[in-house]
Amino acid sequence: MAPLVPVRGRVYAADIGFGRKSWVVVSNNHRNRALGDCLAVRLTTTLRTPTTTVVALGPADRPFVGRVMCDDITLLDGEDLIEDQGALSFATMTCVANGLRAALGL
Repeated sequence: MAPLVPVRGRVYAADIGFGRKSWVVVSNNHRNRALGDCLAVRLTTTLRTPTTTVVALGPADRPFVGRVMCDDITLLDGEDLIEDQGALSFATMTCVANGLRAALGL
């Protein structure tokens, strides 16, 4: 089976050595297609206080619940992606972009 092509804003299940986790792609689609990998941040259901780098998911993001950890950035190879689980809302991705700016000091 061919690896999934990662798309910005979509959530993928991936196991990169510590169990299957959900990750949202944050790198741009042109880069993802050209390189066959992507930059992603982790979703968690662990209760955390929302901060500039922790974005709470809302009703528009269902079935996803929890938080996006914008300071937990990783490189996922296309072959690491197990399943396309859906997409986050545009509003949440705007908050994620702001969270990435805060995490990276941009």
